[in-house]
Amino acid sequence: METRRIGSLSVSVVGLGCNNFEERLDAERTAATVRAALDAGITFFDTADIYGKTRSEEFLGRALGRHRAGVVVATKFGMEVDERRRGAKLAYVRQAVEDSLRRLGTDRIDLYQLHQPDPDHADCGHPGCP
Repeated sequence: METRRIGSLSVSVVGLGCNNFEERLDAERTAATVRAALDAGITFFDTADIYGKTRSEEFLGRALGRHRAGVVVATKFGMEVDERRRGAKLAYVRQAVEDSLRRLGTDRIDLYQLHQPDPDHADCGHPGCP
């Protein structure tokens, strides 16, 4: 499988979007899909805390299992999980990353992304912020 760079990360040119895990695919079908992706040489897996009502991260983490070290996992935060969990406020970002790490069953997230802009926290006060 051909690879590309995302910053310092090397990823397969084809990635697996995990937005259907739990919504359309149960844990068993998710595991089969991840196995097939790995067998095809896919090393980039993209999920988000809101996919499958947070279950996509759980399903992906379990399905990757011992293969976690050889892949790049991207996940996202910021969209509303519930009335308390949303946005880009620093305290929430810290909680969101801890929640995602726990659900993924890993000690690192390779690419962590804000899923959508948060107009309430667009100016964080740091140099370079809008």
